[in-house]
Amino acid sequence: MTVDGLYKEDAEKLARQMEDDNPMIDILDIKMDPGISGYVIVAYDNETDEEFTVDRPETWVERAATTGPRPLSQLVIRVKEKHDRKVAVLGGKWTEVTPENWPGHIREAVERRELPGENLVDIEPGASDADIVEPGHGAPAEYGFDGSYLVHLGEQDTRVWRQILKVANFTLEDQSHLSSEWRALGFEIAPEPLAPMVEPGSEEWSEAYILEEVKDRLLDISEKGYGAILVDGQTSVMAYAWVLACRMGLKVISSWSRAGMTSRSGFSGLGYSELIHYHDVEESL
Repeated sequence: MTVDGLYKEDAEKLARQMEDDNPMIDILDIKMDPGISGYVIVAYDNETDEEFTVDRPETWVERAATTGPRPLSQLVIRVKEKHDRKVAVLGGKWTEVTPENWPGHIREAVERRELPGENLVDIEPGASDADIVEPGHGAPAEYGFDGSYLVHLGEQDTRVWRQILKVANFTLEDQSHLSSEWRALGFEIAPEPLAPMVEPGSEEWSEAYILEEVKDRLLDISEKGYGAILVDGQTSVMAYAWVLACRMGLKVISSWSRAGMTSRSGFSGLGYSELIHYHDVEESL
């Protein structure tokens, strides 16, 4: 018989920590286990569809280290033969970014004639055997990857692409009329609105019920291969969605209309911001 069983108060505290660590965990019960002379936590993992028991903090730490939502790899490189040449093909969809829309850190690196982020051949050494890289048809060593941006820094010109990210529309507004603008920004948006329609002050829509509804919808979204959600609208829905989506490895973005001038003409269109991960917000305190 072990002597390190949990007291009820410790079990309740650990259960709250488990829910904070992974929002896809539901606590089913906290009960006495005579076999260990202490309390155990019975929980359900929505990600793995599994019920499990935690009898001490170390049990949860071990499980949390090997389970839970994780972001997918952002860059997939395959080297293949094409027309008698070895070609490094970057997986996914890409859209070219015009110079006026390059992020500041990309622009600064290009001005210094430095590759931003990681060199392509450092990410995938096998790519060094390729003759060219697609997109861009440049030499492998001339490419850098930073976040979702791919940069070809050639002798004659510089080109920048953004990896197209699949975005779920977690708002109440249809985005069909903006699909082409989202595409130009590097996003493949599912136009149909997926956020719950909440009636503020309604007894039906308690905050606990809103949280549960948001979680259920985001779990469904995360299982369908989305890399981000677009948020807007009712405050509590968006607040809960921000935290839960970050935990699930999804980016969270918001949008606005923008207008400005170039040297040739005026322009108007869509702009967006990526929300800061809630861990970074906590660390700023």
